[in-house]
Formats: sequence, structure tokens, C-alpha cells
Amino acid sequence: MPSVRSIPLCYTNHIRGVPAAFGCAVSLTCASEAQSVRQVESSNELMTQIEEQLERSYIPHLRSQFKRGLPVLFTGAGFSLGAKSILDEPMPSVQEVQAALWDLCFPNEAFDGSSLQDLYDHAYRRHPNQVEPLLRRMLTVDPSTLPIWYRKVFGLPWYRCYTLNIDDLTSAANIAFSLPRPLNSISATGSKSKDAANAWGLEVIHLNGTLDDLPDNVTFSLTQFADRLANPDPFYTDFTSDLISRPVVIIGTRLDEPPLWQHIEQRRARGGKTLRELRPRSYLVTPALALARKALLAELNIKWIPMTAEKFTSKVLGQLQDEARVGLQVFSGKGQQQSSTVPIVADLAVKPTMHSEFLLGQEPIWADLQSGRAAHRSIDNTLWKILQSKLHTDQGTLIVVTGTAGSGKSTSMMRVCLKLQSEGTPVGWIDRDSDISPSNIRKAMNRNGSPRVLAIDDADLYGVSLSLLVRDLVRSSAGRIVLVAIRSSKVDRVLNPTVMGNISGNEVPMPPLTDSDIDGLIQVLDENNRLGYLKGMSLSQRREQFQRQAGRQLLVAMIQATSNRRFHEKAIDELTELETISAKVYALIAVSHSFRFGLRREEVLVASGEVSNKLLNAVDQLANRKIVNQRPNGFIWARHRVIADVIHDRLQRSGQIKGVIEGLSYLAASKVRIGMSRSERPRRMLRILLSHDHLLRVLGLSATRNLYASLEQLLHWDYHYWLQRGSAEVEDGELHLAEQFLNQAKSISPNQPMVKNEWAYLLLKQAIENPRGKDAPTLVRQATDILEGLMRGQDRLSSYPYHVLGSQGLAWSRRGLGTQEKGRYLHSLLAMPIELGSATQDIGGGGALGTI
Repeated sequence: MPSVRSIPLCYTNHIRGVPAAFGCAVSLTCASEAQSVRQVESSNELMTQIEEQLERSYIPHLRSQFKRGLPVLFTGAGFSLGAKSILDEPMPSVQEVQAALWDLCFPNEAFDGSSLQDLYDHAYRRHPNQVEPLLRRMLTVDPSTLPIWYRKVFGLPWYRCYTLNIDDLTSAANIAFSLPRPLNSISATGSKSKDAANAWGLEVIHLNGTLDDLPDNVTFSLTQFADRLANPDPFYTDFTSDLISRPVVIIGTRLDEPPLWQHIEQRRARGGKTLRELRPRSYLVTPALALARKALLAELNIKWIPMTAEKFTSKVLGQLQDEARVGLQVFSGKGQQQSSTVPIVADLAVKPTMHSEFLLGQEPIWADLQSGRAAHRSIDNTLWKILQSKLHTDQGTLIVVTGTAGSGKSTSMMRVCLKLQSEGTPVGWIDRDSDISPSNIRKAMNRNGSPRVLAIDDADLYGVSLSLLVRDLVRSSAGRIVLVAIRSSKVDRVLNPTVMGNISGNEVPMPPLTDSDIDGLIQVLDENNRLGYLKGMSLSQRREQFQRQAGRQLLVAMIQATSNRRFHEKAIDELTELETISAKVYALIAVSHSFRFGLRREEVLVASGEVSNKLLNAVDQLANRKIVNQRPNGFIWARHRVIADVIHDRLQRSGQIKGVIEGLSYLAASKVRIGMSRSERPRRMLRILLSHDHLLRVLGLSATRNLYASLEQLLHWDYHYWLQRGSAEVEDGELHLAEQFLNQAKSISPNQPMVKNEWAYLLLKQAIENPRGKDAPTLVRQATDILEGLMRGQDRLSSYPYHVLGSQGLAWSRRGLGTQEKGRYLHSLLAMPIELGSATQDIGGGGALGTI
């Protein structure tokens, strides 16, 4: 053993299996390197240059980034130097881990230079029960030993944290300090989450596993290390997308891990001299760095700061406390929103001068109403009168604004909400940017002081839950007004009359543009220099364009009449005329928008599978040319949902949507964590993208099977994944595969109503497929019992059990029963009691089965 103590092991680089041949300078400092460190720190000239750069450039840059909660923290072995293990010793060096494993494997032999990888492989195979406690003792951090500077680091508003270490420094910091955001430890190699998720906590992703993954899911051996390189890794992909789209502060490692470089290498390519450098500046904090590595990192816009973690915290991060308080409010706001806060119109409509291209087809923002870009329409008066009449009663009511896509529902609803707010009536506003679950809406609206009026735009985004939500909101408070906007084609699907009961409601359909609407719109277009093709026409000719060519449709009028190009043709041409990489980006954004989700820049990178500066430029160009709309909150959307739907349909018809769906599904699957609420965005994305109904309709059975198979490694722990995969086979595939997949879902979540419902569906299909089989009647009885239980239980207001029993019951009666048996069976279904609210009814009294 060398006499000069080494800088401690970067546990993951060796415990995860980085061979010595790779030059693991990140984890081990030999005597000559220690001398190099002393030389670097004693170089007055170098340190003077660094001090000047810090004050002139680096610290001001970090101030601006932390104010917005943008930086990412990445740590290696050097970051853990200030801690001690529960053995009251400094965190171990590579030689000390080797010595411990050697003593375990060959206690009576002299050390022969065996590599750490070979020693671990041998110890794991021969002494599996001793490896885990040995390493856990050496790598478990004693919280009482943590210096205060760790609190300063973890107390900053980091967007996310990655670490190469498998030690439990994260858990120790949670215990040792009262942090403004709790640390959520996540393993990239074992179970997805180690700590209970907190809505606004800081994710600390252990790229190479945690102590809880010992001994099976941390990698020492060369074969295991090779396997890590061979397979795609979503956490490394996330890190690379963060590295190329966010400022990253890298502390305590010189980035020598090959899997890391396999992904970082994608950051290198700029894609041509004409492209702007859009990779944000990042920082590498480590005492020593070879000149070649320094030059390489400089090419990636990563600046080297020759300091220890503690010194960097003192000299740099310690100066950012004011900015940290501002940045933490960004995450605090997210946490409060997820904790059931309904946004108020008065708080949303605060930028009346904000620019948009509403008059060229962009979806409306509050400033469009406040600045006059959105022309007043006759239907606005009608909607206002209905609202006024309801405000003077104590009866709760529902007002439903319906219309086709792009008919102006959102704009009219925003106008009356602004007017209500200006007259002193607080109005809650929810749209797809709100990211709040139905249960949290209910909690917020049941609090004292909640707004009397709640408006929900694109309300069908809540699906079948909307009926129950509206029912509860209207009944829970006297005089409560719920105002929703829904596409005409989806009203009956999401507002179930049976569930709604006796709730009074008014439907306000959006009509075509009236003559006065057209004159008002022409005037606004002219005042804002957006008449385009119409500019040289007379007023009567302009009116004719709106009346005939645009068919009095608002969105079509603003695009088609002013450009003299058919609306659908213009939307599709915007896609087909783009270069390949820009078209790929646009397709991802448009299809995601059609599913009601915007994408952040880094998410576009992950979904595209291409993490490069060229792709960042493509996103930037699309936003600058107003083809896509980048909101202040960082999400990117198509200009309008109608345009997004046109692009979605075109890609589906041409067969190009498969790759887009695969990319978006991978993005969502890589972000889902165990314990994550169903209402959180990644969960909702995955629920929509993996819907077997949608996938079978859009991709077909073969491609759907391939997509599910490609996500198995990421989602094997998720009941919903197995439920949808099994449901696809029940619907259009092999029943033996369906049984296998649904058994997986049952084993993970046996009491989940949707799993029970689909299992009953499978049993009925099995009986119908072989109606003469001896087990067929038993299968039908079992399925019927399950479905009846669902109808009587907490899930009784769901339509799924009734649909399955109605459709499959009829099929069973035709194929498996004689004439007399069929009659008795159908009458037994009709007589089956169900409970709706406090009332008990018979199925035969109405509904799907009442028509049998």
C-alpha cells in the first residue's frame, strides 16, 4: 500500500466497475497527483486568473441562473471528502476497499495487485452474505460528521442533482440539516426511488446505485460494466439532456467514467459554423485537471475551477444566498400548486403588454384580451348575461361552453372571467398549464375563501373524472358557478348525465362568426398590421373572404383568409417544408400538444434521441419563426391545438407517427418514479401515451407490442404498464399473453379497480372463445362477481364495469347459452341493482344495459 493517502474512491467508478485501464483519476489520487494538486493550489498566477474570472464572469452568471432555479448539481468522490463513515473514519480510498475485499476473499495471502473489479466479482460469488455489510459499514455516512458547508450546497435551488457516488450522503444530509427542500434519493440501477417523493423536493439521482442496491445492483465486475455500456440508460440520457440545456456545476470528479462520456460525447457536435452556441456554460470544480481534459471540456463550454468542494462553496456558492432565496420560491410555488392551489385570474393576467401572434393563429393569452388583439364577439354578451343571472342566486350551477376546435371557446371564456374579476368577483382559472389534479381542485375549492366561480378550459383533459368533480364542486357550496369549455364532440363522453344527477346546467354553443364579428375582426387585424393577403382589398371583399372562404370559422379566418392558403394545407406545409431535424422537433412538439402536454427544451432532446447543439438551434429557430410557441414557464407548444391535431393526423396517415410516439413514451417512462402521484405530469403523460386503445388505433397490434416491449426495462414495476399491455392483448391479441401480463399487474396492485375490471373482461373473453369448454360457465360467474363488486363499491360511478358486462354479456348469451338460458341470464343482468350516490336503481331502469 502506498504511504501517501489517496483522495477517496469515487465509489461508483470502482464499485460500479470502471476498470483501472480507463484511468480512473476521478476516484484515486496517487503521490505524483497529490504533488500536482499542491502545485496547482500554490500557483499564484493561475489562482489570480481564476479569481478575476469568478468576479467578472462566473459568479454573475451563476447569480442569474440560481434566481431562476436552473442549475444542475453533479457530484463525484471529491464531494464526499468532508464526511466520515459510521466507523469514524474518512470515506475510504480505492486501496482501502481493495484491502478489505482481499482480506475477505484471501485472508491468509499477501496482496498480489488484483483489481477491485476482480476482487468484488470473486467476493460476490463466494461470500455474497458478507459483501453487503462490509461495504455498507465503510460507505455509510455519519450525519453528525457533516460540516455546515454541505447545508449551503444542498440548500441552493438546484433543478436536479446527479451523483456518481453510492454512499448515503443524501440521507445523512436530510438528517443533519433542516433543508429548504428535502432530498429525494433515487437509484438508477435498482428500485426507482429510495425515499418518499416530495412534490417540490430535490431529486438526487445516484447514477450508479445506492447502498440499498448492494450487492446485486451495484456493478464492480468488467462484464457488468460492459452490460451498462451496452444498454440504453434513461438516467444518463436525462443527465446528458440537462448538460446540454442547463448550466451544470460538477464537483469532485473529472468526468472519467466511460458510460458518462458515451453520453457526454453527444454534447460535442455543434452541427456547423452557422449555428449559435446554445449550450449553457457549465463549471467543473476539482483541484487538478490534465491540460488535454481541460481543453476537451472547454470545447463543451465547461469551465474548470481548480478548487476543492469546500473552498468552492465558501468562495462562490456562499455569495449566492440572496439569489437562492429567489430561486427557492420558484420550486416553492410548484410545491404549493401541487398541494392544491387553484390559480386566480387576478394573479394570471398580470402582463397586459405581453406580445403574441394570436391574430395569426396562436392560442390566446390574457394579454390578447387586455390589449384588444382579441376582437369582441356577440356570443360574449350572451355568456355574460347567463353568468350575471347566476350570480344573483344561491343555486350552484354548471355552464358549459361548447364548440368545435378553434371556434373561440377559450377566448370568450377568458373575456367574461376578466370582466368578473374586474367587478370584484374572484375567479379561479384552470387550464392545461395548471398541472393540478381533480382531488386537489376539490380540496382547494372546499377551503374557506375559495373563489365562487371556477373556470376550467379544455375541461375534457380530466376525462371521466370531470363528471364527479363538477358534481362535487356544484353541490359543495351554495351559489358556486363552474364554467367549463369542452369540444362539442367530447361533451357527452366527459359529462355523464347519470353521474351529474339533478345538477342544473346551461350549454352555450359557440356559433360561427356573425357579420358584426367579422367586421370587428377585420378592424383588429388592420389595426395590428395582420391583414396580410386582405390588405389590398375593399371592405366588402374582405367580408366575402371571411364569409365564404373561411366559412365564418374564427381560427380558419385568422389563418386562411389572411394568407389565401387553405388552413390544412398551410399547417401541413409548415411541417413538410422544414429540414429533417427541425421537422422532427416540430413533430414531437405538435404531437405532444395534441395530447395536452407542452415540452421543455431538455425534454425535446430526450424524446428526439439526439442530444446536440444542432437540435437546440432547431428548437430556437422554430420559436423565433413563431412556428412553435415558447411560454414564459419554459414549456413549448404548437401555435394552436387545432394545428397540433392536423400535424398528428398527417403523421398518422403517413406512418411517421410511430417514432414520435416511441420518443414521447420513452421520455415519460424515464421520468416516472415509484411512489409518484397519479396526478403528476410524467404519470399523466404515460397514462395517455400507453393507452392500449390509442396505440392499437394509431400503430396497430405489432407496433404496439414492440413499443410495450421496449419500455419493459423501465416500467417493469408499474401495474399500469402491465395493465395496458395486457389490455391490448385482450382487445386484439392473444389471450394467453393477456393472462400473463394481467397477472403481473395483479401481483403489483391486486386491489386496483381497473385491474379487476380488465381481469373480468379477460375471463369473459376466454369463456366466449371456448363456450363449450367445461370451465366457461365458471369463468362467466367469476367475471360477473368481480364486475358486480365494482358496481357496488367505491368505483360504482365508473362506466367500465357496465360496458364490459353489457357488451361481453351479450356476446356470451349468443355463443354460450341456449334460448331459455339466454333469457334467464339477460333478465338476471337487468335485475342487478346498482348504486348511484344515495339512490339504488336497477340496471334495467336505464343506461347501456337497459336496452337489451
